[in-house]
Amino acid sequence: MKKMSKSTIALAVAIVAYIMFFILIAIYYMWVKEDSKTLRTVKLSDGTLSEGVWTLSDFDVKLGPRGGDSGAWLKDPILDENGNELHGASVGIIYEMVIENTSQAIISDWTMELYMPEYMWFNNAWCGDLEFHQSTDNGEKVQTIDLREYLSIDFELDYYIDHTGPMVPLSKGDKFVYYPSKADNEYPLVQKSETEEVHSSAVMGFIVYIPDKGLDYEAVFDNAMFSYHLQKSAWGEPLFLTLVGVDIGCLVLIIGFIMSQIRVRKLLKQQKHDAIIIEQSINTLINFVEAKDPNTKGHSERVAKIAYALACEMKYSARDCHDIRCIALMHDCGKIAIPVNILQKPDKLTDEEYEEIKRHTTVGGEMLRDFTSIKGMNLGALYHHERYDGKGYPQGLKGKEIPLIARIICVADSLDAMNSNRCYRPRLTKEVIVEELIKNKGKQFDPDVVDYLMKLINRGDVIIGE
Repeated sequence: MKKMSKSTIALAVAIVAYIMFFILIAIYYMWVKEDSKTLRTVKLSDGTLSEGVWTLSDFDVKLGPRGGDSGAWLKDPILDENGNELHGASVGIIYEMVIENTSQAIISDWTMELYMPEYMWFNNAWCGDLEFHQSTDNGEKVQTIDLREYLSIDFELDYYIDHTGPMVPLSKGDKFVYYPSKADNEYPLVQKSETEEVHSSAVMGFIVYIPDKGLDYEAVFDNAMFSYHLQKSAWGEPLFLTLVGVDIGCLVLIIGFIMSQIRVRKLLKQQKHDAIIIEQSINTLINFVEAKDPNTKGHSERVAKIAYALACEMKYSARDCHDIRCIALMHDCGKIAIPVNILQKPDKLTDEEYEEIKRHTTVGGEMLRDFTSIKGMNLGALYHHERYDGKGYPQGLKGKEIPLIARIICVADSLDAMNSNRCYRPRLTKEVIVEELIKNKGKQFDPDVVDYLMKLINRGDVIIGE
């Protein structure tokens, strides 16, 4: 099974994360949508009372007498048409209820059930409809009416009419349900805003008469229950926005990764194309060099192969191993400037001829000076005849002063020379080659490079003497 690359794993993780967060977003969105359909109920007693205001989970409620000079008045006893007293003197009081949205959602379809704390007559209310639940001797009577339109109402409740309008007697524990008026902007109640005028609150008023009480009397309405829907928007929920943000981030990463992979593939394709051009150019130049000295044909390729094996054994990266091979291929390119009669001379070279052939290192280094596509391309040609003990040429560098690539090529070049038939001698045996390598550790060759080469020879990765 082919092992997945880190980039492929990262892309897979990003895609899985994107899908998971998308599913979470969909689930959260549906949950908010369904939650908006939930009918919520809350009692005044569920909240806290401070300075006449009840603080509940999603809104504040202020419920009490309106106050002021016109907030309460005394009323004389009421007599029926036969002069019988219907009730004695009473106090009339205007009560107001203010409900204000304090949530981050819209309060819609709200209603209020208000229970009577004692016996009283209900006279009027604004702005919505009221559903009265009235206890009588014959059981409970229920009727929904708008007391502002009482002249056209067919009353089913017990009541009587005086000059102030209808009087509906309610006993302690009776109740009415208030249905707010949408036309009067009592619902929906939107979120409160400090910068613009919005309908975030509603004011409901009603008038009651309480018998045998004075102007300073106040009935306490503290038994009420509210029912409502809370219309939330998922886009107003911090968690939802966080999930969306993370999901968008995953999507951006995926798109960015795919785009980068497309660019990388284009670059890799271009690099492969460039590598082919470089390889062909190098091989063409090697062909020119070897055409001057047919006796060494294939030498540069073999040296490059050994240098590549050494680089791999020394744990160079794949890119560096490729570059080392190319540098090794070009190590003798300076011989193109050496006369043919010297390169192909079967006899021992004179001192002057030897000095001329040594010149191929500096010529090769100069030829490759501007070859910048591969870092250090000229180092192999210039320094591959330097010796570890400092007795080499052209500069007499010593030990680690010699670039490592040149030390590798030096060993590979010498190994192929010993393992090849030359015009002046036959190929050496494996035993002699190994002996020469060991004998020249620390002298001609870098000891570490020789040790790596011996591992390759012992494993059979580099074959000599055949």
